[in-house]
Amino acid sequence: MTKGPITQDKEFFEALSDELKETKTAARRNNYKEAASAFSQYVRLFLDSNREKFFSIPYETPENIYKLPGESDSEAVKRIEEYKVVSVGIIGDFSERKRIGWFDNPTANGYKEWTWQLSRHNDIKMMAHEYNLTGDEKIASAAIDIMKSWIEDAPVPPAGTSGHDTKCWRTIECGIRMGANWPYILYSFYKSPAFTDEMMILWFKSIYEHAIRLVHDRTAANWLLMEMNGLAHIGMLYPFFKDSEAWLNDAVSSLEKECRRQFYPDGFQYELTTNYHDVAINNYQRLLETAKAFSVRLPDGIMETLRIACDINTKLMMPDGTLPDINDGTRAKAKDLLLPKTRFFRDRDIDWAVFGGEDPGYTSTVLPYSGFAVFRTGWKKDDVWALFDAAPFGRGHQHEDKLNLIIYAAGKYLVPEAGIYAYDDSEMRKYVLSTRGHNTVRVDGHDQDRRSTYQWNDEEINRKADIKTTIPSDDIEWAESTYSEGYQDIGDKTVKHTRKVIFLRHERIFIVVDTLQAQKEHKWEVLWHIDDEAVSDFEYENLRIFVPSHDVGHKIIRGVTEPEWQGFIAFGAKQGMYKEVNTLVLSAYGNNSRIITALVPKDRKGQQPQEVRTEGNSIILVFADKEERRISL
Repeated sequence: MTKGPITQDKEFFEALSDELKETKTAARRNNYKEAASAFSQYVRLFLDSNREKFFSIPYETPENIYKLPGESDSEAVKRIEEYKVVSVGIIGDFSERKRIGWFDNPTANGYKEWTWQLSRHNDIKMMAHEYNLTGDEKIASAAIDIMKSWIEDAPVPPAGTSGHDTKCWRTIECGIRMGANWPYILYSFYKSPAFTDEMMILWFKSIYEHAIRLVHDRTAANWLLMEMNGLAHIGMLYPFFKDSEAWLNDAVSSLEKECRRQFYPDGFQYELTTNYHDVAINNYQRLLETAKAFSVRLPDGIMETLRIACDINTKLMMPDGTLPDINDGTRAKAKDLLLPKTRFFRDRDIDWAVFGGEDPGYTSTVLPYSGFAVFRTGWKKDDVWALFDAAPFGRGHQHEDKLNLIIYAAGKYLVPEAGIYAYDDSEMRKYVLSTRGHNTVRVDGHDQDRRSTYQWNDEEINRKADIKTTIPSDDIEWAESTYSEGYQDIGDKTVKHTRKVIFLRHERIFIVVDTLQAQKEHKWEVLWHIDDEAVSDFEYENLRIFVPSHDVGHKIIRGVTEPEWQGFIAFGAKQGMYKEVNTLVLSAYGNNSRIITALVPKDRKGQQPQEVRTEGNSIILVFADKEERRISL
């Protein structure tokens, strides 16, 4: 097996700036031992002179850092010192051979993320942080030994190698290593006796190889942001390469273009997932932090785009301050995500989410380009909130879930969707991606099918979504959209599902009107996932459901795996993190059907109807005092 780094001495020293005179002179004489010594001495002095600048950047806890349950950072570091590492929640024990197997995979089903994420070196950054707190040289020695083994055992693949064809050198990991982890690891350990001159050469040969891979093998979407953030960091932090300035300019130019290409005018990143929206912002944040510390000027246009993008977290957040897990999104706290951004971006939305005080001054809102309607009665923990998804398919990490509706009320995420699950090939992963994992409509037992014909065009970023609304309103708010892009294995291309969500603000009630049309007759199923204790099929501890539509069948599915998975939601992205919930399935048959659902949270703040019925094109709500309210549909 080829041993890394593969860059030969001659190529490496030729790639350095002529300012390193002693290094270059020795290299021209082919005295690479002397050149290595001179280079190491130069770099140590360079790092000494910039150490204060670097550590002015606030420490960022590594993303996706994995520890054992209840394990502290110091306990995790001691475990890693014994060559026992954890990735995606699964431990790999290499204590016997005392060398990590970077290509090994101890997961039961060969989950590829185990090796990929291990090579991000999040755990080594954690070790570096612990070393800075304690000065324990045992930590430095172990961490440097592990990093040396990675550089040697995981050589860079040939140019043009696809990300999924390598276990250690996907370009996403290259960007994360260079833009988030390796700089901190280097500045933490370079003074340690364990960080020898030999290690210095290995380290910077690998950095050079990262730069070449990021220049030539970059990809797109959120990966590109991570890649270019990594390349920009190489250019900013290591100006002693000949091409450092060119790498920096190339990366910044690409990141500036991606601001216009990846963010809708309303602020949402085009993958339309709360998780990767913040991945995108975070990579710009890292760039801004380092540029500020090292006095590098960035284009002004980046700043305003990112401020509007930060506002998305406030607009979408639920009353408990967390974000909805739409597409491959996560239930992260908006406050935690936005707090670091306040070093650069401040406005009323951001300040409310982070510091409280004066609320944003609006309640319900619509994102007209990314296609989401947010209903809310207010900004307090006991307010009602819902999200209606009329969005385009998204650029990546998509779920087949157009017209999905999720609801937070009575102090909990009451009507959720299946959420995000581990990126494996399990049935649960397939379920969270499918229509049956969401609160929308299936046809003849089949899911929506946008993925099979989807193709992104850059001009779509400035195109408004297919959504009609009366948001905001003091009384009745509604949003409406249509899905007509096809269902899997159904030849009838005339199938059309139109959903109108009506929100009665004062009563805090949702009325959902699903109109189902096609030339042929079909079985239509409206799904509602309910994470609450059931009293009956239509009544729960915190929710009551009325179905006034005629000729509508119903059933409850919970935790079923045959003939297909149904009745689950994920509560985390790791393998095994899911649970059973009741799923109410409403069904009708025909070629022109209408199913109406009234969802009434029992939060003791809104009026509770005793009966819901339809008359013509109206719905009648009958309350305890026999008072009726008629709503036009």
